[in-house]
Amino acid sequence: MCDVLKFRFVQPCSDKDTGMYNNHMKDTNNNYSKSLLDDQKSQFEDMEREIQAEFQNLHRFLDEEEERDLERLKKERDRRVKLLKERERKIAMQGRDLERAIDTLNCKLKEEDSPKLLKEIKDLLKCEVNFIRPAPVNSEVFSGQFVGPIQYRIWKHIKASLYPISMVTFDPETAHPLLTLSDNDTTVLFEEEKEVVEEEERNPKRFHYYYCVMGREGFSHGRHYWEVEIRGKTAWRVGVAREDVPRGEMDSSSTANGFWTLSLKNGSILACTHPKPTLVRSATLPTRIGVFLDCEREEVSFYNAGTMSALFSFAMDSLDGPVFPFYNPCDSDDGENANPLSIFYPSL
Repeated sequence: MCDVLKFRFVQPCSDKDTGMYNNHMKDTNNNYSKSLLDDQKSQFEDMEREIQAEFQNLHRFLDEEEERDLERLKKERDRRVKLLKERERKIAMQGRDLERAIDTLNCKLKEEDSPKLLKEIKDLLKCEVNFIRPAPVNSEVFSGQFVGPIQYRIWKHIKASLYPISMVTFDPETAHPLLTLSDNDTTVLFEEEKEVVEEEERNPKRFHYYYCVMGREGFSHGRHYWEVEIRGKTAWRVGVAREDVPRGEMDSSSTANGFWTLSLKNGSILACTHPKPTLVRSATLPTRIGVFLDCEREEVSFYNAGTMSALFSFAMDSLDGPVFPFYNPCDSDDGENANPLSIFYPSL
């Protein structure tokens, strides 16, 4: 017998079914797009409110400083006016005494007994004419006492309301054996010919593959800002990292395994994102990098510290422990990258 081939007939979708499917997909796409738009709108509105709140704090601070300065000026004005009025009162009182003495003298001059008259005039002058010049009042007002370098003075006051500059330092216990730290642990230099102590290599906290060093201070709360001097360097890497990042060779050292860093490589700044780095566009290569860590928002942002222009920001997802400043001065590249990497403390 011949085999019979059986086919299952599939009825094609009707125009009505196709239309329903297309409408469903369209609605889904529209809802998804609307959700994204609403989320973006909400994020920008939150940031707008935060910016307004920060400027309101600054305005409030300046208003309070202005009020204090004007009150100080008013008190000095009132003090001067009071002194001048008191001086005028004393002069007027002595003027009246003098007028009474003149009237008395005129009456005496009408008397004919000259010897007696002269004696009475002398007694009168001793008793009633005793004019004491009031103390002078300094009427000159110096602008420097109340205005002067007012902008600089206010700037010195406003420093108290700024986020504190974090006084970070390097942790010598984590430094690669070929890195040399300054005595105050704020400058690090790669030295290829450095003699390595065996005990240093056995330290589990120490980086022993990449030329890295961690910060001594870890952060899990609050907002923190510090700056790193990278002037004259052709390669570097700075940012933050979890305390438990590997100290040896790694397949990747990006956000995937606890690093949130920027680096300079081949003349370009890169954000070390996962799965591949992101090019960071900057008009000029910075000589200092500013790092701003916001533990509450779980964000870390980088700035050209010379202009305070933003370079890149990372979302750090959920942090289950402190993060530490992270630094890599890179090797000397046959002298091309010999400059040290230093922590810079801004002079505000």
